[in-house]
Amino acid sequence: MSTMRWLVLTFGLVVSLLLFCAQADAQYQYTDAKGVTKTTQYKVDVPGAHRDAAVWIGPIGIGKPGLSEAARQTKQRDDEYRRIGEASSRLVPYQGGSRPGRFDRVPVTVPR
Repeated sequence: MSTMRWLVLTFGLVVSLLLFCAQADAQYQYTDAKGVTKTTQYKVDVPGAHRDAAVWIGPIGIGKPGLSEAARQTKQRDDEYRRIGEASSRLVPYQGGSRPGRFDRVPVTVPR
């Protein structure tokens, strides 16, 4: 083969490797305790203390990735349970507790 052919082939290989070896789009960004913004590939790589505050940076822009239908239903159900629990805890003062002395004494029978 000619030298020019090898040169074109090598150049094409290097260019294709540079194009396909770019940084992946799926990333999470978080700010550590010192205030430095860091980016990681997976949310598992984010330290536990900062995991909830990590933000998805990806092909759909800043925000969070779209959820699957099953994950969306699970999130909706969890939100409903949370709202029910919050509403129930707000009703506690109005439910009226037990009256003092009403059920304090339980009769005890001695078996014969």
